[in-house]
Amino acid sequence: MPGYHCNWFTRMFWLHWFELDHVYLHPSRRNYLEHAFSPVKAFNGRNHFVIPYLVQIPYYVWIGKRQSAQPLTDSSKQSGWTRLPYNPAKPEHTQFSTYIYGFTWEDPQADIAALDLQSGDNIMVITSAGDNALAYAAHTNGLTIHCVDMNPCQNHLLELKLAALSTLDYSQFWSMFGVGRLPNFKKVLDTELSAELSLPAYQYWRSHLDTFTSNTSNSLLASLMSLGRHNLYTTGYSGLALRCLAVVTKLLGVSKDLKQISGASSLTDQIKIWCSRVSHNLLSSTSIHILDNPLAIWRLMGVPSNQLKMLHDEGSMSQYVRDTLDPVFLSTHISSNNYFYRMLICQQYSQTCCPDYLTKPVFGKLQEIARNTQDTTFNIHTATIVDTLQKMKPGELSKAVIMDHMDWCTPDEADAEIDALKTALKQGGFVLWRSAARIPWYVANFKASGFKVEAISVRQPNTQTALDRVNMYASFYKATKP
Repeated sequence: MPGYHCNWFTRMFWLHWFELDHVYLHPSRRNYLEHAFSPVKAFNGRNHFVIPYLVQIPYYVWIGKRQSAQPLTDSSKQSGWTRLPYNPAKPEHTQFSTYIYGFTWEDPQADIAALDLQSGDNIMVITSAGDNALAYAAHTNGLTIHCVDMNPCQNHLLELKLAALSTLDYSQFWSMFGVGRLPNFKKVLDTELSAELSLPAYQYWRSHLDTFTSNTSNSLLASLMSLGRHNLYTTGYSGLALRCLAVVTKLLGVSKDLKQISGASSLTDQIKIWCSRVSHNLLSSTSIHILDNPLAIWRLMGVPSNQLKMLHDEGSMSQYVRDTLDPVFLSTHISSNNYFYRMLICQQYSQTCCPDYLTKPVFGKLQEIARNTQDTTFNIHTATIVDTLQKMKPGELSKAVIMDHMDWCTPDEADAEIDALKTALKQGGFVLWRSAARIPWYVANFKASGFKVEAISVRQPNTQTALDRVNMYASFYKATKP
């Protein structure tokens, strides 16, 4: 668990410091607790009360029950979901200190249209922020959904949403995930949510209480740059992108115009503002140059170098950005039906423009699923896709949604994943993915493995019609196992 170990200096210093008062802090005490009792909840923290962030006294809160000992990361079965065990010390997990995506950036409407969901389907999806998995569950009863992410923090976020669905009322849930703020989050976490969270998820959120509380900093830099964290959606890598976007739009002089677009009463009014006051400024060479930097586009948008290369192989960054944004603002009404781009502008949702899981009727349905003690709808895997697939029985999986993940892979990684998908999928099962390329190089790999591949939609240069409400990707594909 994060915070479980102290460095050598800290461990020795506080051990001998407390010995002066005849308090002995040998690590064997914690080890014995975890040997003799099964952990129910634990938190590892630092006390900053002496000199904040300079003197940090380590402490832990530990609750256990008398039965056979289990490791901290053992499987955590809650009401309608299970968090599968994982080793948080593995390098693929320790590289992440926060989530990359605080909100999901793929349109579930397009997914659901292509998935043809049926009761009894066994689906694998990449967790991301969990929004699309919730959308699938709300759309069709009787699904088993495997949510997979090797970033533990993405799964912590999904767990938090499921715990909130299980325990909170709609107004509290809306405050947390619609507005992204909950002033009494610490109290709610400890008294209501903690019982529903796995040990690693509770540790993470207990260490990040400021995620849902306002930042009251009055510093000149925060005021001028609007970079101060103030809600859920301005945290994580995606939150950094939102805050940087606020700075860039201010510098380009289009911030107020975008706010007008987010509240435009009609598509006609929106198009007028976009064409006359925003497009030529926002799509300037300066902003394109920023996005074309491999480090910037990874940190701000989660686009790896492999995917950036695929984009460049078929055109330029300038063309790609224009083909992404123009169709969205010319064909989708932001204020009423495009919560993705309204989020980018306003950094929160509105009750008339938000993901389905945040609407009151869908909240009620998902609450029943989250509270269901008989059936497990969500299985949360903190692992790679290949590791998860290899633990499934051959033919167990009906469908898989892997977003743009294959764009990240090397040829060897892609082949290993395609082989694992082929084994896990039943006959007639299929995989959906999106890509930054119109014709991804790994289409040939799927075909070579025996899959029947079809393009659901492909974005053409200079088009003015969006593929979906996000329109970030150049193509949407389906590969079926014969």
